[in-house]
Amino acid sequence: MKASVCVLFAVACWFVSKAEQSPTQLTLKKVMKELEKINKVMDKNASLLYSPTTNDLKDCCIRSALECFRSQVMNLKFTEDKPIKSLKSISNESRKKLIVDNLPICKTVEGEETEAQCKSCESYSQVNSQMFVQNFQTLLQKIYASQA
Repeated sequence: MKASVCVLFAVACWFVSKAEQSPTQLTLKKVMKELEKINKVMDKNASLLYSPTTNDLKDCCIRSALECFRSQVMNLKFTEDKPIKSLKSISNESRKKLIVDNLPICKTVEGEETEAQCKSCESYSQVNSQMFVQNFQTLLQKIYASQA
């Protein structure tokens, strides 16, 4: 009897913890899990990829940084068979409207939206795959924290 009460309590706690996360946060968590899977099987030094760094992640340029990561992720090289399902999931989930629409938009003093002067993807430094994934995870964590 006591064991079943503990199990029910644990299940209830799990549901409460999940209910506190927004759909955006759940989607971001899914992308981060897929990145962790890819990190285990990728060739860490095989390719150089354009990558925004932490210093490049100014609020107004988060959208363009996310797009850069999303476009570059398909260029990762792997030591095993290419994890197509994970790559497609990262690409599709990070493109979802519920993530992109919740990203910061630059505003002028008058309150009008402006086009941020963000770098193009090709103007960022090229880094190895391992650093690329770390930078991508940093961006996703920053977006996740802003949704809390």
